[in-house]
Amino acid sequence: MRSDRRRRAGFTLVEMTVATVLLFVGVVAAIVCITSAVRSQSMAAQRANAAMLAERRMAQLEATPDEIGPGEQQGEFGEEYPGYAYTQSVEATEWQDLYHVTVTVTWPGAGARRSLVFDTFLSAAQPDTTSASAAGTAS
Repeated sequence: MRSDRRRRAGFTLVEMTVATVLLFVGVVAAIVCITSAVRSQSMAAQRANAAMLAERRMAQLEATPDEIGPGEQQGEFGEEYPGYAYTQSVEATEWQDLYHVTVTVTWPGAGARRSLVFDTFLSAAQPDTTSASAAGTAS
């Protein structure tokens, strides 16, 4: 009877080996998931920066409509965003004073440069301030 109790009281070597392997697989899977989540968060932050910088560049163009004209420009976003650069392409459309603007933002990534392309249409027409002020005084 005592030998039966000893056999049932503990784990066998095979059970301990299986438990250890399962624990190891679980830990490795958790580490892979955490690494993937950190990488995804980093890429999302980089893309958000690129979108914000493209929006900033387009806002600069929109603020100075008299300077909009066909052609290409390149530049960087300065020390605040090191490594981020832009290429801007402005093309005339069939409508007068309306331009197709493409801003491509690039930044260094893991092993290669990454980029996002943003398109919009901007008008180079000056707002008519005389009719606005006349309408304002007539009220």
